[in-house]
Amino acid sequence: MKKVFLALLLCLFAIPILAGCSNNKALTIWVGSESVEFYTDKMDEYVETYNSTHEEAFPYEVEVKGVDTGTAASTYLDDVDAGADIFTVAHDNLGKLISGSSSIAPITDAELLAQIQNDNPDIFLDVITGTVDGVTYTFGVPYIAQSLVLYYNTKYISAEQAQTWEGIWQAAKDNNKQALSLAGTDGYNNSFLLLARNATTNATTLRLYVDGVQSDCYATGDDTISVLKWGQRFFTDANGAKSPSSSGWEVELKDEISISFIGGAWHLEAAKASLGDNLGVTVLPTFTITAADAYGTVEAGTVFQSGTFADTKMFVMKKGSDKAEYLQDILLFLSSKEVQEESFATCANLPAYKNALEEFTEFSADTVEAKLASAELAMFDYGIPQPFGYSSKYNTYYYSKGAPDLILEILENDGGNFSTDAEIVAQMQVVESLWKTGARPDA
Repeated sequence: MKKVFLALLLCLFAIPILAGCSNNKALTIWVGSESVEFYTDKMDEYVETYNSTHEEAFPYEVEVKGVDTGTAASTYLDDVDAGADIFTVAHDNLGKLISGSSSIAPITDAELLAQIQNDNPDIFLDVITGTVDGVTYTFGVPYIAQSLVLYYNTKYISAEQAQTWEGIWQAAKDNNKQALSLAGTDGYNNSFLLLARNATTNATTLRLYVDGVQSDCYATGDDTISVLKWGQRFFTDANGAKSPSSSGWEVELKDEISISFIGGAWHLEAAKASLGDNLGVTVLPTFTITAADAYGTVEAGTVFQSGTFADTKMFVMKKGSDKAEYLQDILLFLSSKEVQEESFATCANLPAYKNALEEFTEFSADTVEAKLASAELAMFDYGIPQPFGYSSKYNTYYYSKGAPDLILEILENDGGNFSTDAEIVAQMQVVESLWKTGARPDA
């Protein structure tokens, strides 16, 4: 009996000792749901390498979870203590994550900072930093890129026609179809005209929070007005662009109501399901200003290139993580050129690596995925990152205060109220006010 009692007593003393030495709380990483298996395998590889090169084993279990990257920042901020040690966000969420004293930790490791600087295009380097208490830090580690491209039905649209909206528009007229379906009328999915650039000079007068300055917004330049006038003809024509309907773009493509669609990589599987072997992918088309569209200094015959937001998804680190000493070395590995290339080959994640188009062999494959990736990267020449990470207000002002609806009213000439240049300019002045202040000028 005494022996049993002593054994029980030893177990009771051993429990807290074992608990103190074990590492039951996992090191957690959030990625998009489509990437969980890949990054789980990569972290298994990382831990195996760590264990083979260190005297002591890696001290934590690693748990990779799928969390929607569009809402990851909000999910994290809802309960920072329960948030991941490393998680994925779109770069335009940076403002909300660093507001106040910041909820995420800056990158300080010299090797990781050098890799970020060397491997990324300048447009990404400008949107991964933030200022806290007067000091600017690098907070984000880019590893996935994204932009909008054209998906089209090769049954009706030739590769040559797909290069211009006029070609697609004509194909729609010839077959009594709708030229274009949109995923949404928000300021992202319906941004191809607002962000359009002169195809010769690659210039635009459009300004959106330039260098993070709230008041530096401008949308009434001659080129913007001309483009919107062209867009109004496109959206009001029976065979032109089609606003989203209750049936959805997937059904419209599948039922051949529409013959093209603007989307990102996340739309690929649905586009495949809708069009099958008739799926074509290319950069967003150009369009040409006519005499009916010309305004101010913009002459008829001027060619514009449809634009896009060219964004990055990035890893960030939890501030105050008890595993902080390990996180930056993990990020150095997960954001490396080699892992980005594998991620594309395995998950079709578009790499953020600036030389991917030239260096990644997977891009030369004759696959829809390779064509999509090439088109997305090509669109970076005509895109800007969403400039909303400087402040948590900017995203709200651009998307949620009514500006996208006002632009759509111009394109659809709602109630015939935007039939003159003056009416269009006045509406875009309201848009400018919403971007700058979150309110209409007459509010």
